[in-house]
Amino acid sequence: MPGEAQKIERLMEAFGQRYCFCNQLEIGRFRNPDTVFILAFAIIMLNTDLHSPNVKSDRKMKLEDFIKNLRGIDNGYNIDREYLVGIYERVKVHEFEPATDHVTTVLKLEREIIGKRPILSLPHRRIVCYCRLHEIPDLSKKEKPGLHQREVFLFNDLLVVTKLLPRKKNTSYSFRHAFPLSGMDVTLFESPYYPFGIQLLTKPDDKLLIAFNARNEHDRTRFCEDLREAMQETNEMEGIRIADELQKHHYHRTSDYLIADPMGSPVLGSPAGSRKNSETDYVVHNGDVVVPSKRAGGNFGAVKRTLSNSMLDLSAGEAATATVLRRRGSQGSLDSGMQSTGAASRESSPLLAISRNQKRAQEAMRLNLPAKAALLSNADATEV
Repeated sequence: MPGEAQKIERLMEAFGQRYCFCNQLEIGRFRNPDTVFILAFAIIMLNTDLHSPNVKSDRKMKLEDFIKNLRGIDNGYNIDREYLVGIYERVKVHEFEPATDHVTTVLKLEREIIGKRPILSLPHRRIVCYCRLHEIPDLSKKEKPGLHQREVFLFNDLLVVTKLLPRKKNTSYSFRHAFPLSGMDVTLFESPYYPFGIQLLTKPDDKLLIAFNARNEHDRTRFCEDLREAMQETNEMEGIRIADELQKHHYHRTSDYLIADPMGSPVLGSPAGSRKNSETDYVVHNGDVVVPSKRAGGNFGAVKRTLSNSMLDLSAGEAATATVLRRRGSQGSLDSGMQSTGAASRESSPLLAISRNQKRAQEAMRLNLPAKAALLSNADATEV
């Protein structure tokens, strides 16, 4: 438990809420659900007082003090005395001790391994088994018994090979090898020199990583069973990870838009500010925007991430109903990075059209002509 009272209070509050949710019948003895929180906090304080070495024996909390401190906590009523006596006696005999989790166990082992080792204390990593084996440097040569003794620690995703250091006080290990279980294979062999041989290979080239000899058949069988189970778990988790990455990649690919490059050929692009989860894609071909399009992955050419920001002619009011929208000035738009090469794109530029309309309106005001006539083309203005 943390030493700060505020942290303990928050933990006990969460515990009280969960306890009331899971023990509906048990809390029926109380008049107020908050009584569980107060009682849980009092039990933690009682455990600290009874078992802390910093509290002298004559200063430890007595049974009557414990009952007196909890007087009237249940909406002004007292909790049953026998219930509190039972709690006091059990806490006095059995001290609360935190259970060791897998991270704490790995962290303790990591401190005992000396050398340039990988980081072992990761949240997902746990120790599966420990086995004493003998490393075989050369399969064709006989070694003295116990010459290359190794302490092998099998984790759920890693195999760590160490050597026990001869120390009297604290146990420590010298780091030798570390092999990830992903893509590993294990085979058994027997030879005149090594009757209980174990080989660790890589898939699919069957390259030898390391070879061991067990002390007996029982050790070899148990170690290989645990190793195969850990390798299967690792491969399954790796398959899930790859599938998740492919799904994310597919999601981003299908959410992109299909746009046209300045030459008019449809390519895959991702317009700035577009929604990644859009349900509609657009194919642009020869200046036309066609809705809807084929999804990403069709035969539309190479991937291109730039965007031609040519303006669309939406003045006809047909954008909501028509399936084909005409693109104006796609060759010489302001943002496309290309200069106009023909008179058609200059004449169809929206900014030039606005400038002409302003001039015609000024001329109409000077000649007292209707504004509508000034905004028409030259041919229509002649008819007016």
